[in-house]
Amino acid sequence: MSSSSSTSGSQQQPPIILYHYPASPYAKRIVWYLHLRGIPYTQCLQPMILPRPDLSSLLGIKYRRIPLLSIGRDVYLDTRLILSKLEDLDLPHFREKLSAAPGTDALALQSLLSHYSIDGGLFSRAAQLLFSLDNPLLRDPKFLADRAEFATGGGGAAPPKFSSREEMAALGPEALADLRDYCQMLETTVLADGRDWILKDAKQPGLADIEAVFVLHWVKSLPGALPREQFSEEKFPRVWKWVERFRGAVGETSPPAAAQKGNGNSKITTVKGDKAQDLILGAEWNEDSEKKGVDAGEAIVQFHGLKKGTVVEVWPTDSGSAPAHRDVGRLVSLDAREVVIENEKGVRVHAPRHGFRVKPSSQAVASSL
Repeated sequence: MSSSSSTSGSQQQPPIILYHYPASPYAKRIVWYLHLRGIPYTQCLQPMILPRPDLSSLLGIKYRRIPLLSIGRDVYLDTRLILSKLEDLDLPHFREKLSAAPGTDALALQSLLSHYSIDGGLFSRAAQLLFSLDNPLLRDPKFLADRAEFATGGGGAAPPKFSSREEMAALGPEALADLRDYCQMLETTVLADGRDWILKDAKQPGLADIEAVFVLHWVKSLPGALPREQFSEEKFPRVWKWVERFRGAVGETSPPAAAQKGNGNSKITTVKGDKAQDLILGAEWNEDSEKKGVDAGEAIVQFHGLKKGTVVEVWPTDSGSAPAHRDVGRLVSLDAREVVIENEKGVRVHAPRHGFRVKPSSQAVASSL
């Protein structure tokens, strides 16, 4: 199939399909971005726990995290890679891009907030608060087994177990202390001058706001998670007003009909897995990964002797890393930013280098591309 690129204004935008479930705080990062730029998309809603045959059976994708985003026949993993690829979209009918300008202090702030929220452990801390709440999911053995397998990697005959609920709940006070420190940092530094958005003089929320707000947005939505004596508009007035401004900007405080009319997307189409499969496999590539090739200077390439066409496995290193969730395919390209493989279904799967591992696979033997 011929290659195409979505970044040229003279070519038609390939279909964009978001695989997610609405309660996912990571999926909201992508939903917000699409909303703010007015990018129309299709969604394929997924169950909160495995199995997800729309992905594993129909597209041959074993990765178990949510969300995933397809643009044409390219499927992107990990929200930071997804957001960067959406930033690359540059058709005239989309609104302006949301990232800070290259080479600026603002871009450094945006990147630091991303690392703080994800790699720095803020989200993980917030998740510990769940065990202090009366959440029905925490009484569901299937949900607990699924999340235990996700957190520990799994792969054993019996599902791995979390620590007891009491032990996990005991971490709640420490989690609250870290979240309070985060609110205090925003209140007394970035937002201290009264700006509306994370980047000074910004007219609308940008990628820096998405990076900064998603953990607070999620934990504020959990009834009882944040004790009012420690977290409130009185304690952190600038932070609380900023979060509410953001909710308004992404349509969460508008009536459903008004939000849909004004969100720039006009309509979000929902499809079943088989329809999504047809749209993806019937589309052209979003980008010409073949042209990039495999960077021979990369240490992982030299260590494993990788070359274009090598059958490799790709998987995240911190969670969801069980062998059953490792994607296998022929290596199309690899550089400092990402690795791209083509699987047996003819889908190209893109994963970031950061937080993912690549190695030759023993699961399959295939001819080179």
